[in-house]
Amino acid sequence: MDLGIERAVRAAALDYLSEVVDENGVASWQAMKSFVIGEERVNLVGSGNGIFKPRQLSMPISILTAAPRSGSDPPYDDAVSVDDYLLYRYRGNDPDFHENVGLRKLWTTGLPLIHFHGVDRGRYVPSAAVIVHDDPGALTFSAGLVPLEAAGPTFDAGSLDATQRSYQLRSVRVRVHQQSFRERVLKAYRGSCALCRLNHLELLDAAHIIPDGRGGMPIVPNGLALCKIHHAAYDANILGIRPDLVAEVRADVMAESDGPMLAYGIQALDKTKIWTPQSAAAAPDRDALDERYEEFKAAS
Repeated sequence: MDLGIERAVRAAALDYLSEVVDENGVASWQAMKSFVIGEERVNLVGSGNGIFKPRQLSMPISILTAAPRSGSDPPYDDAVSVDDYLLYRYRGNDPDFHENVGLRKLWTTGLPLIHFHGVDRGRYVPSAAVIVHDDPGALTFSAGLVPLEAAGPTFDAGSLDATQRSYQLRSVRVRVHQQSFRERVLKAYRGSCALCRLNHLELLDAAHIIPDGRGGMPIVPNGLALCKIHHAAYDANILGIRPDLVAEVRADVMAESDGPMLAYGIQALDKTKIWTPQSAAAAPDRDALDERYEEFKAAS
């Protein structure tokens, strides 16, 4: 086991993933499954394997948490310990299974690996991870996580104090939840704004009907695919959406005169029906729309 080679390959893998993730920190399966270092192609994940070791290394290079099975389900979370470590389950029930032994070796060396968290089919949020504890009785390993951009070539989660560890883990989990919600909402709305049908993904957001800060769940029925202009207008109560799926524009805004963007981009939406998912299970929750519409009326 050459620790120098192990560390160099892992550092190169983290650098590679930092380059291929999109602006939301998400990598496609095609982009993340392997990379080239020197003249060697190194696989980073294996089909069906939660714990993966490439042939060039003696220890695993990645662990994976699968995406939710249903497009309307919230993201699956591995458990998190009270001291803000990810609790990653063993492969099977045998502590001496070779993949579990591999993670145990990583624990003793302090070398990093990659955690891939699925946010949709073939779409993952990668982060850097270090195994910091092994609990054979609970069949789990504890791992510290940090976002890719915060992990240097000598990343060591074990050196983080409690405040830093909590902050980094929270950063990873917020990103996972946000991107899982976005991926599932935009897919349900066929990549189009519910109000204007704009279908450029880079200009679309997944808007919460009930904000997450007020207990809104990160599930598709609590979401709307909106372009950035209409997302901002919805959040500002410039426009509202009734429970019967009809949009309304605030009366004072309807009375304004301010050029074509206002006239065609906002005012023209008044009393129009919104675009909704084909699946009834993914349709906007009428009770949530009603609650949010009451807020819009109070602002009018």
